[in-house]
Amino acid sequence: MNRTIPAALAAAVLALPALAQTTITLGPAGLLSRENRQKLEPLTLGAGQPLAAGPIRLKSGFYYKLPIVSDGSQELQIAAPEFFRAIWIDEVVINNIEVRPLGLDSLEFDDEGEAEIGFVAIKPGTYTIRVPGTEAESMRVEVTIE
Repeated sequence: MNRTIPAALAAAVLALPALAQTTITLGPAGLLSRENRQKLEPLTLGAGQPLAAGPIRLKSGFYYKLPIVSDGSQELQIAAPEFFRAIWIDEVVINNIEVRPLGLDSLEFDDEGEAEIGFVAIKPGTYTIRVPGTEAESMRVEVTIE
């Protein structure tokens, strides 16, 4: 029996070495892979401590991890309903437990602990993350999504 390879298949096989040298850029499907995540400086919750070192700048379409650390000095929460609606939340990790919420309004810490929010910045704008019930400028941080 005579077996022949169709010309198109033969051309594709011959092109494989050149294809292996081609640089492939990731599209949206690669967005959630570890190498595409950027870890932000943590927000800190503590009596008399500033929430953040300064404003936060993000790029729309990029994946970020935002750690939030509480020293347990008092019961505090962060609230950012507008910001949380301008991002897609992949997960909230609390004590190595991954929560995949449909939405988020605030996080409250009763004791010392840490949480981390993994998200994709979506909607450009300037948003505020704040500690409710406080008026001090140090208890809020501006987040700009470009």
